Amino acid sequence: MPKLKPEELESRRREIVDAARTCFLRAGFHKTTTDDICREASITPGGLYHYFRGKSQIITAVIELSALDIVDQIGGMTNKAEDAPAAFRAAGGFFLQLLANPEVDTQTRLDIEIWGEAIKDESVYETNRKAWAMRRGMMETILQRMYDEGMYEGQEMDVKGLASLFMATFIGMRICKLLWREDFDISGSLSSFFLAHSGRVALKLPDIPSLPVRQAV
Repeated sequence: MPKLKPEELESRRREIVDAARTCFLRAGFHKTTTDDICREASITPGGLYHYFRGKSQIITAVIELSALDIVDQIGGMTNKAEDAPAAFRAAGGFFLQLLANPEVDTQTRLDIEIWGEAIKDESVYETNRKAWAMRRGMMETILQRMYDEGMYEGQEMDVKGLASLFMATFIGMRICKLLWREDFDISGSLSSFFLAHSGRVALKLPDIPSLPVRQAV
């Protein structure tokens, strides 16, 4: 294989990862073979192994780059926002468009397959954990900015906890969309979530034991 410049190696590696992701989305990563990836990437098996030791390493790269792409997209929008409300609207709009995209169901199917594998395979688990921690870290940055600019009241703000709740809600919505199809009201669910989050819809709870709260940021 001709000697390539570092940027050319990285570009070709990204092409292989993108091809692998296309194959995984089409057939799932269990049914996808390295030959399938080679055909999609227009590369020989020998060429493939120049970049990756095997299929498991390709799966790791797909998980990592999928997270990086999401973080880069949202970060690019929110970093350009003039204030915290604009950053929050940009992030909210992104998630709404993502949920409304018909292709999100295919990505959710792949994620469910990855999560199932992560339960059995410690390596996949660790890669997946770091990928979602990266997404949560991006959300923490947005929420911290909102807190610093006075969008949240009180001293009991738990940025990591709230970011985790946002991420869990989004994952749950994706799964409901996949399972319920047209019966799942995307815009209504998001609107209700943000109404409750803003305190405009509040529940009067009966007396229950209070939960421990971490120190405010």
